[in-house]
Amino acid sequence: MNAQPQTRPVVVAGERVFLSHIFADDAPLLAQWFADLEFTALLGQQGYSYTLEQERQWINANAIAKDDRRTFAIILRDGERLIGTCSLFGINLLHGVAELGIAIGDKTVWGQGYGREAVRLLVDYGFRYLNLYNISLWLHEFNERAYRAYVRAGFREVGRLHGATMLDGRRYDRILMEITRDDRIRVG
Repeated sequence: MNAQPQTRPVVVAGERVFLSHIFADDAPLLAQWFADLEFTALLGQQGYSYTLEQERQWINANAIAKDDRRTFAIILRDGERLIGTCSLFGINLLHGVAELGIAIGDKTVWGQGYGREAVRLLVDYGFRYLNLYNISLWLHEFNERAYRAYVRAGFREVGRLHGATMLDGRRYDRILMEITRDDRIRVG
């Protein structure tokens, strides 16, 4: 008996991507992405390369929604292909705050706006369903593509830790960005 391909439920719908659940079967692809030193450096994890077993552990720890974390697979609508993951973490419902993280692991889709759309979907989810007021994120100055995507998604820079990141013998700023519910209403 042949197993049917696993279909992904649409949890948060977008035009070109949707957010869905992460499955155990995603571990080999995530391990491939997170073994890439260029990719992990862009995420601020310089020099790290993760194994299949580490990705399985990460999926086991993050695939189920918790009070302080929601993690999603980012799925390209065309072909329902997994292209990355995104999370709200450090969720504090009392104060209505959380941090955002995103990783587009499929390099073939970099620079096409899918990350920006996924960020907007995740922000809308946080404001609408978790009743958040403020969503923040940290990024590294050398990740200019991500900076531009966050600005286009409605985030603004609110602070810097100057020279806080070292990469290839050079110091870069660590940048704090945020979006509030009020900002989202203004930029729609």
